[in-house]
Amino acid sequence: MNILDVTKQIEEAIDKKVEHCNIEFKDARAGIPGDLWRPITAFSNSPNGGLIVFGVKEESDQSRAILPVGGLDLQSLQEKIVSLISHSIQNIALYEVEIISFRSFDLLALELKETQKENKPCYLKRLGMDKGACIRVGNVNQPISEEELRSFLRYSPAYNFDKKIFKDLSFKDLDQEKLILFLDESAKKRGRKYNEAADIKKTLSNIGILEQNNGIFYPTLTGYLLFSKNVPQDKDSFSRYMVRCVHYSGKSPSSEIINKKDIFGNLDYQVDDSLAFILKSIRTKAKIVGSKRVEKYEYSRLALREIVVNALIHRDYSNVGTYVQIAIFKDRIEITNPGTLPPGVTVENIKLSQFSRNSVISKIMRDLDYMEEYGRGIDLIYSEMSEWGLVEPLFKNSSNSFKVTLLGSDYNVLNYRQIKLWHEIQTKDHLTASIAHEIFPEVSRATVNNDLKQMMKLGLIKMHGSSSNSYYKPEY
Repeated sequence: MNILDVTKQIEEAIDKKVEHCNIEFKDARAGIPGDLWRPITAFSNSPNGGLIVFGVKEESDQSRAILPVGGLDLQSLQEKIVSLISHSIQNIALYEVEIISFRSFDLLALELKETQKENKPCYLKRLGMDKGACIRVGNVNQPISEEELRSFLRYSPAYNFDKKIFKDLSFKDLDQEKLILFLDESAKKRGRKYNEAADIKKTLSNIGILEQNNGIFYPTLTGYLLFSKNVPQDKDSFSRYMVRCVHYSGKSPSSEIINKKDIFGNLDYQVDDSLAFILKSIRTKAKIVGSKRVEKYEYSRLALREIVVNALIHRDYSNVGTYVQIAIFKDRIEITNPGTLPPGVTVENIKLSQFSRNSVISKIMRDLDYMEEYGRGIDLIYSEMSEWGLVEPLFKNSSNSFKVTLLGSDYNVLNYRQIKLWHEIQTKDHLTASIAHEIFPEVSRATVNNDLKQMMKLGLIKMHGSSSNSYYKPEY
């Protein structure tokens, strides 16, 4: 810490009677401020970091004078600041805490460096990165917006795992014919012609299929999962990048298994094979169109395809402990992928959010016509389920997975309140009658109680406990 520079900043701010984008004052005679995490994260997330000076107050009268007050228990304050940063703040960059003398007062200065872009945002652990991070706007510590959060995460290694290179692979491990066809089709869609004379390795590097390291081009995770000329899962590091499909005879995993299949291969093949397994397993219904009898699947083929594609595109590929799972039951279909929703994306705003965990995979799958345009996929699922006369899809975001449930025609009797209650119970994992009544204050308690009873009768929820301590939990 440059003491002269710090002193100069304090002097200028006091003379101008205003804090600015790189300095904030705290009285702190009563101890560490409860909202200290706000300026700490704000300066850490903003260009050039910032300075927090303890032992200076701003007068509340018209003078708005900024005055040093001293009188601090400097040793205790310093220990508490270091403890807060060490135990409660995530992704903090370098910082220094120094006691400085200013106009015969002893003050405490906390100098914060800007967090590196690949580690942003810096945030309060207790609130999480979507609610516990701020940025500095003028002299205000402003909570980051969803768009700002997404902008930070675009540089995070956790959200760029599809760009990871594998040095035990080479360009020769990729299917050359498939690559040429892909580049040719992509060029046509953009009104161009693929330049065969161009350096194909550099072209693929620009797309994210290859990555150069020390002059050598290596396949990325995206490149090998989509263009491997062999089965990617034959390599140990790719063995869990598969889909496990199981068709059950009943409504629970304890029922008899009718059929099961582990699906391997490139991602586009996994989509096709997974969809084929589902369509083979679900019921069809006959419908007379004109004078012809037409067989119609119980679920929309388009909705099923979109959900399978989303599961494979948006799964957390850094998690190699499990795989995408498709479970087909008598009354529903569940598709689960490793990884939670990205910060800032919730079950409630998922229709409006446009953020991909694997941007390169998303782009290439879109060019291969396996994915809808940004923002259309979830809307398509909703509209297709509605057109089929089925209940809207159910999303459940857990600590390490994301599950989509498509309900069959058995559940068409559900009303809007019961669907809302089921979303609520999936999100919080349990529900009491009193909370259910609070969700629908305009509806009588008897009506809500009947809704819960019908949901139990359908096997959606089960009551636990007794009398006033009873609560409901989802059956799946």
